Amino acid sequence: MKAHLSADIKLMAWYPLGHGDKSLIEQPIFGELAKKYGKTNAQIILRWHIQSGNIIIPGSKNPDHIRDNFDIFDFSLTDEDMSEIAKVDKGVRYYTATSEIIASYAKMELQPDL
Repeated sequence: MKAHLSADIKLMAWYPLGHGDKSLIEQPIFGELAKKYGKTNAQIILRWHIQSGNIIIPGSKNPDHIRDNFDIFDFSLTDEDMSEIAKVDKGVRYYTATSEIIASYAKMELQPDL
């Protein structure tokens, strides 16, 4: 068993939609499942993360995408769906934090609601 699981530590998926890499979101399995559930490829990916127990923080400035990102709680993927999606794993990181990036996070300021 992985140590984080035995300690009940959750993983946080940064850039769960591939940080702009269309090759992830365009994987055929996501299109097939999107048709099956009446969802988008992105919603299938986000739902997979949720069902896997990951914490997700999908980023977008597009109001339609933000709404879609929340519209993933009215369906569940089957165990077979989950297994098929797991086969997509290419061992690719879409985000790697450098020490400079981490330091920049500490300097971020929240923007007031507009």
